[in-house]
Amino acid sequence: MKELWRLVFFGSGLVALPALAALMGGPDQVTLVVTTPPAPAGRGRGLRPTVVAEQARLAGIPLMETARVNTPETVAALEALRPDLLVVSAFRGLLGPELLALGQCPPINIHPSLLPRHRGPAPVNWTLLTGDPKAGVTVMAMVPAMDEGPILAQAERPITPGQGAGELEALLAQDGAKLLMTVIEGVKSKSLTPIPQNPAQATVGRRLTKADGRLDLTKNASELANRVNGLDPWPGAQVLFKDKPLRLFGAIAQPGEGAPGQILGLAGSRLLIGTGQGILNVAQCQPEGRNRMTGSDFLHGYRPSKLENFPA
Repeated sequence: MKELWRLVFFGSGLVALPALAALMGGPDQVTLVVTTPPAPAGRGRGLRPTVVAEQARLAGIPLMETARVNTPETVAALEALRPDLLVVSAFRGLLGPELLALGQCPPINIHPSLLPRHRGPAPVNWTLLTGDPKAGVTVMAMVPAMDEGPILAQAERPITPGQGAGELEALLAQDGAKLLMTVIEGVKSKSLTPIPQNPAQATVGRRLTKADGRLDLTKNASELANRVNGLDPWPGAQVLFKDKPLRLFGAIAQPGEGAPGQILGLAGSRLLIGTGQGILNVAQCQPEGRNRMTGSDFLHGYRPSKLENFPA
């Protein structure tokens, strides 16, 4: 009979749910879920628990909600559980040296990029923003430095033209959950060989801001398409239409000519926009205060002739 391990799962965001679901359906025991405390959300700004906390409660798994995982009290509580392995996915916090030393091996983390490329914040966004030809997920052993641990396994995924970061991140979360289960079996059987990351190949992204969403339509269409897709759903790529923000989604660059911001017509239901070089072909538009709509619905409903950049 295979040895069953006691697992502690750390996660906060929506993309952590596939990993938690995979662990709950696996052979090992999830003895505790650690997540961040409830935070203000919604129009009323009432406190709302993380989706990970909600899932743990539904499953009847013991739950710890804390913003400080490295306090002596928290470390002592985790030590008392005698976990065999800590698993981390989309957790808003760093594990200190005491937690990194818990278990039969270092904690493992699911990171949604092909490390060492795109360490740090928003790796899926930066995969699209930089025009990478493929995306992927890495399961790595954790070390004190962020995202620098040795690689245990990776899985690649092609990027579909016009695919936004939110859609891609959800798919990578599913890929990561499957890869996680394979890695845990390999860790338990000691059949995996950790591969050190090559620091010469490393890139580190920065946190995105609302200002990143402002498009400059004098840029070339390929760069603009990367920004539209990489900033979906937040902060959203925006131009001005009649002095109000207009968000664009699902962009593809194509050859052609047109003045920057000029509306050139439709390709099926997609809107064609002139740029500094080439044509920006977008699937959806979202005027301020409205839901997303197809490019053709925007064109027929609003009859735009030109879009503008934000003032400098």
